[in-house]
Amino acid sequence: MNARVLFRLYRKLGEYLSCRLPSFIKMLFSNRCKDDIGFGQPGVPEDDRVIMDKLPWLLLPHDTQCESLKFYDLSRNKVHERNLPEVLLGGVSVEVSRGWLAIAKEGQYIRDTKYSSYLSFKPIPDTEIYLFNPLSGAIHQLPSLSTLVPYYYSFVTNCIFNMGGFNVAEFIGRVELSSADPSKSIIALRFNEFEASNCGNLALCRLGDKCWSIFPRETNRDIEFRDILFYNGDLCVLSHKIEHVETHIFKLAEDDEVRIKFIPVSNAGRNPFLEIEHLRHDIAIIKHVYYEPYLVESVNGELLIILAHNVCYLYHDEDEEEERLYEDDDDLESFYDEEGDFERFYCKVSGFSVYEVGPNAGMILRSVQSLSDQLIFLTSGGRSVSVPAENLPCGIQRNCIFFLENDNCFSQVSGDDQKREEMLLRRVSRESGICYLESGRIERLFPSFNRLLKCKVGWFTPSP
Repeated sequence: MNARVLFRLYRKLGEYLSCRLPSFIKMLFSNRCKDDIGFGQPGVPEDDRVIMDKLPWLLLPHDTQCESLKFYDLSRNKVHERNLPEVLLGGVSVEVSRGWLAIAKEGQYIRDTKYSSYLSFKPIPDTEIYLFNPLSGAIHQLPSLSTLVPYYYSFVTNCIFNMGGFNVAEFIGRVELSSADPSKSIIALRFNEFEASNCGNLALCRLGDKCWSIFPRETNRDIEFRDILFYNGDLCVLSHKIEHVETHIFKLAEDDEVRIKFIPVSNAGRNPFLEIEHLRHDIAIIKHVYYEPYLVESVNGELLIILAHNVCYLYHDEDEEEERLYEDDDDLESFYDEEGDFERFYCKVSGFSVYEVGPNAGMILRSVQSLSDQLIFLTSGGRSVSVPAENLPCGIQRNCIFFLENDNCFSQVSGDDQKREEMLLRRVSRESGICYLESGRIERLFPSFNRLLKCKVGWFTPSP
């Protein structure tokens, strides 16, 4: 069986399971608890079960046609469903932070001749952003994305011109609230750029602002914006391209000031040299290829940097060309396309490293070997959270990291008739599961699928 058939079968299985995600996850956790007394067992009164309300809910995938959102409750092994208010119908969740969902909904078509004229004079869709609490039903509108001039216009027009469509979930990197009360909060938005050297950018606002205040990028420097987190009143920003902590004072529209700290991750994230292994003549593995950094505030108040390490699986299609022979085991030339990019690949999480940062969000203090008193819920679709490892329901162990991934990856356009969905790289899995730090074992509980998501899944912390 060749590589293409193997990867296609795996992908189809993941898509089948993802369509039945709520029942599939409930079944998995019930099976994990079948030998335990209490949680998940028939005949045991609910009041007698040990229930931990501090565990977050998993926001499940959805699209613009959904009239409700579904959440998987790890504590009770059940699915909660919350209806969307009429004003939010047609929108999708693109971020989760402090008990609030950031809902993106297509707005009116707008025309911008100043910044997008080099591509097209055609109108583009604006995107309205709302904060929504699915428990209380509260809604707060934020400035629309069209106020991110010229970045939003450039991203949308480039996506439409080069890939035939625009997905707002790919533009929004992170939405972070400084407080669980939006009326007292500063809202930070990390957004992406279309360029291949996308370093991201940062904007901030308060409720009632008419537009986003964009962080001024220095033209002679290339600061990278990765994960963001409000910590002790400061907005902390992870960056690969700095060597020392940098502090900036940024003024919002109403003269509110925010202190922004750029924290280097290079010291923690120095990967070993790449290791290349050929499993077969058409499948290869690259170890230590890259890592994804996250910021988390621990239950004890420490600031943690967590690195998700990845391996990259490469393969090529025997049907498209004759079998390739290698003169050197480390030769990857046959896995590149004509433009110098990997022809087909997918990345897989291989482990995690945890580091504690200094009390003033300074340099890294030490490597953390155990999370014995807490669980970490990590996500690229919102704020990652830490919860105490006390009174855990069965099937949930301490010293673990639950992780979710949301990336959509695209290849280059090879023809004008190619559909947007066909431009997805042959990526088998969005990596999601549980990592047991003591042993390093990774258990992938959630189905893998290769569909284009218009939303982001994340960990929702219920707060009325």
